Amino acid sequence: MVGWNEMTGVTGHMNMKYEGLDANRHLLDAGQYAKSVDGASRLYRLISHYCIYGKVLASREQSDIRCFSAPPKEGSFEQTLVILTGITHQMPAFADVYKKAFDWLTSQVLAYVKKALSGNPDVKELVEVIKDQAKQSSDLNHVMANGLIKANDNAHLSTERLTEKLLATLPLLVEAARTPMRNALAPIGKSCDQITQFADSEHPVEITEPEALAIRSNGEVSVGDPGDYVISRIYALSVDTGVCRVQIEGHSSSVHGKITDVALSFPNNAYTQAMGSHASLKVRARPVYKDGELHRLFITET
Repeated sequence: MVGWNEMTGVTGHMNMKYEGLDANRHLLDAGQYAKSVDGASRLYRLISHYCIYGKVLASREQSDIRCFSAPPKEGSFEQTLVILTGITHQMPAFADVYKKAFDWLTSQVLAYVKKALSGNPDVKELVEVIKDQAKQSSDLNHVMANGLIKANDNAHLSTERLTEKLLATLPLLVEAARTPMRNALAPIGKSCDQITQFADSEHPVEITEPEALAIRSNGEVSVGDPGDYVISRIYALSVDTGVCRVQIEGHSSSVHGKITDVALSFPNNAYTQAMGSHASLKVRARPVYKDGELHRLFITET
């Protein structure tokens, strides 16, 4: 296995893992996979530029940051993207010792972008996470001083300065990241049902099908927290794909859903029994809202 943290000239790396559906058989639609790697590369470069320089890279703006793709792991589509930059030897903050701190910071910003695009952003939470980590890591303080908290007159990590910087720049970053993020998620719901970025680290960023649906949609679409629901009736169900149409207790009209529970693949499971007998069923599910109304339900278990 390549030791990215020890490789000279590499500022950081991001491992991507595709899971579910065809990906479990080590297969992905070629067009979707190519689109995903291209989108992920553009997204990773955009966020790396933001973390290094503290500003959003314009669409046609040049940057010395380059993103390379390493060979996938044998027998899988697990992909590693590597960031190289010409400033590695010019700025002490990006010496080899700071790579782990840089990877951590880019993963946190990427996680925020995912939440913002799927309808659940929280700048204060991001500030607190960064502040807490900075108390434990002098390396992160060095990286931050050259990027997100850089100021002409003073470069020190303060909650006020960091909050001000993020409030001013994160909305621009989220908007710039929208298209590459959508492209990066191209296989989800088609060839796989989840992509995990920074999959080989202690800070993975998981993007599931409900989140991908919200990110790819136009209009006010957001993902809610998992919760308990009572299905009063299942009107239609495909045991092959899990796609269904259900009536939810407390809602006047039926909604489309998808059952990802592995139990659906077994004979006489709770879902097919409930559909056949018109019985109610309590489930655990994650909702997707559109314009404030329940739009789709992703059911994970009974």
